[in-house]
Amino acid sequence: MKILIISHVSTHPVTAGNKKMILQYADLLRGLGHEVYFLHICLLSYKKGIRDKQLEEIRQTANYWKEYYIPYYEKSLHKIYTLWINRYRKYFSKGYFKCDDIYPKGLHRFVNELDKNMHFDACIVNYYMYSKILTHIHILRKALFTHDCFSYRNIVVGCKVDHATTPNEEAKAMQRAPFIFAMQEEEAAFFQRLSPHSKVLVNYSNYDYHKQSIVGNHNLLFLSGPNMYNINGLKWFVSDIYPQIIKSYPDVRLIIGGGICEEVRPLYKRNDHITLYGYVDDLDSFFRQGDVAINPTYQGTGLKIKTFESLSFDKATIVHPHSAIGVFKKYSAPLFISDTPQGWLDALNYIWSGKDVLSQIKSKNQLYISEMNEFVRTQYLHFLSE
Repeated sequence: MKILIISHVSTHPVTAGNKKMILQYADLLRGLGHEVYFLHICLLSYKKGIRDKQLEEIRQTANYWKEYYIPYYEKSLHKIYTLWINRYRKYFSKGYFKCDDIYPKGLHRFVNELDKNMHFDACIVNYYMYSKILTHIHILRKALFTHDCFSYRNIVVGCKVDHATTPNEEAKAMQRAPFIFAMQEEEAAFFQRLSPHSKVLVNYSNYDYHKQSIVGNHNLLFLSGPNMYNINGLKWFVSDIYPQIIKSYPDVRLIIGGGICEEVRPLYKRNDHITLYGYVDDLDSFFRQGDVAINPTYQGTGLKIKTFESLSFDKATIVHPHSAIGVFKKYSAPLFISDTPQGWLDALNYIWSGKDVLSQIKSKNQLYISEMNEFVRTQYLHFLSE
């Protein structure tokens, strides 16, 4: 099949979870033998610094996809309108967006012309804000890849966020989609209520399993981007949980990797128990520094990517309860879950009690990732075969 992915999010450089998600399901589809194209809705800022960064993302994304890359540039008038509507919603609509506020009106005409020449068999549209295209394009097999639940998202996370909306508006978007890919179980149940006639599938994403040897030290690994929720989670861990761990394990070291390092450097650069690793080019090398990975994030919505990533790199994984919400087979997942200092310490006491324990955890990790990958694969086969 020829499959068209439509997204305003670039795929490169891979600095955020949504980029990684798109790449992962594109790789899965290619692995199933399909021809996958990427239509990139290119949004460019008027501000030079931001614009230069966006142009570099476009360049890197085009370089990755090569002949399978299709750019669609936002028109100037639409850009002006988008700036206006973003400001209006922020200050005069309690932060709630309508589902078609930023939809580019010429997008569906562009895709239909493209389809006349290329004859696509399926289309996957990313984010509810672009769902309008599903009612206008002639491609028969269509899905909406949600990435997140945006209904009352500002209330859920406790602050104003981009594209928060109401259930009525999100329902309007969902009901346009014959198929909906939700990122986790709770969201899937919600979307099914919003759109009873859609077929809601769950995509936890697929991860290659990277078997790693036991290191035998007392390092804790945290790999993260720089968003606010991750920063808050790290601050909570360092202030509320970490002191108790340090008392029991004076040689413990928290190694922080990723874009979050630049944001927290002023706070932790002089902490003897914290190492700021910086940007991570080689995930395998980063995770080989210890046996335990953590995800202390306690806010936000969507998929718990850091949780799955830690398991896929063969780590014993300790998380805040929030970072286990909606994960695949939550009650049998090989996770240690706690929001108390004693709970985290108990988990570490068990994990670091011997190599036999770590070997058992690693075996469970491998089985879990394998089962999740097979489940996700069946979800895509269902979409492509009905």
